Amino acid sequence: MLTHEKTLPNCKITGIDYQVSLKKEISEVLNLEEIESIGDPQIDHSAKFPINWNPGEYEISCHPDQAGEFVITLRVDTTKGEGHIFQFKLTVNPDPKTLWKNIPSKQDGVYPKFDCDKLFLPCGDNLSIAAASQRGRSHAQEGKPRDDDFLADWDAGTDCAVLVVADGAGSAKFSRKGSQLAVRTALENVKAALTPEFWATLKPSIEKWIESKDVQAGKSIQVSLYKVLVQAAWEAKTSIRKEAEDHEAQFFANYGKREKFTARDYATTLILTIARKLDAAGWFIATFQVGDGGMGVYRADAEKVIVQGIPDGGEYGGQTRFLTEDSAEVWPQGDDAANKIIARRIRFDVVDSFDAIILMTDGVTDPKFETDNNLNSHAKWSELWADLAKEVPFEKRDDSVAGALLKWMDFWSPGNHDDRTMIVLY
Repeated sequence: MLTHEKTLPNCKITGIDYQVSLKKEISEVLNLEEIESIGDPQIDHSAKFPINWNPGEYEISCHPDQAGEFVITLRVDTTKGEGHIFQFKLTVNPDPKTLWKNIPSKQDGVYPKFDCDKLFLPCGDNLSIAAASQRGRSHAQEGKPRDDDFLADWDAGTDCAVLVVADGAGSAKFSRKGSQLAVRTALENVKAALTPEFWATLKPSIEKWIESKDVQAGKSIQVSLYKVLVQAAWEAKTSIRKEAEDHEAQFFANYGKREKFTARDYATTLILTIARKLDAAGWFIATFQVGDGGMGVYRADAEKVIVQGIPDGGEYGGQTRFLTEDSAEVWPQGDDAANKIIARRIRFDVVDSFDAIILMTDGVTDPKFETDNNLNSHAKWSELWADLAKEVPFEKRDDSVAGALLKWMDFWSPGNHDDRTMIVLY
């Protein structure tokens, strides 16, 4: 009896059948025309999955449900009276997802935060807000907290939504608090500023801009937005700086020693959007953004998507700008500061309708759009919307939508394991 050892292509636990032909490996040893009989293949006793055999095609198939190295033994007899044993080595790699740990973050330490969060807000007239934030696998692997945060609000009195997402810097030790302070402070300040009187004052400029895209009307709108959105972002930055100072003082009170804490320890991005239903028809939508991530106004039957924001990219991948910086790239200095911020960081549009207004941190945009330029691709947004619709029942108007969105956040994308946060006004 002659024994021959062969190695089969690796497979991994994927939930689908593994199928491979052994004809090539057998024909390297034997003339197939001289084969008299082939027995059923036998797999290691350690394997719990069976082997299926198609003798006419010299093909085996199986449904691996356990990882490891296994040997499939096949006996072949020839017309010459020879017996041959083929031992095929099969390596089954584990599902990569199972290799990741999910260690809960400490809830009794400094600045505890839940590892996930979700929100559903009914806004009336078939309009809703669903939001979810999921800690990334890279953080869960080490038991670190979620750095992302979000908040959303709907004011029925003014028919206005305020949507905010923030992504705390992974390199900043208290960024989880920075993102929380940023969304909370920004939302509170914007809500306080968007009074009925504010909208009444802005109404003539919006109507003139809709009618003729009047330049002066556009500038008037931008100045008003500057006073609301940029002021809210500045207040968020200020609250973070104050938190750093307070934490430093508390640290000294608790431990009797000095340790310096600055706003840099709380570094975070910010995307802040307002969307107001107009009296006549359509929606007024405006956004202020510092950092990466993305915001888009999506309509399936439109020719393009409206992207309100330019992600801040650095010299190297993964770099971005932060709300907490004093850099002139974020907060321009001098008399023309307002114009520079308006030109770089404030966008507004008026649309007849939309399927969804979506805000995302880069934990979603990186795997789903791959590049900043792709944020302008209507096809990419359509792919995202179709992917969401497979798991998220947007036809419903209840908390199950937020729950499904949170579940969707666990999608698998090799190399992309950051926190993921999304708000959808739909």
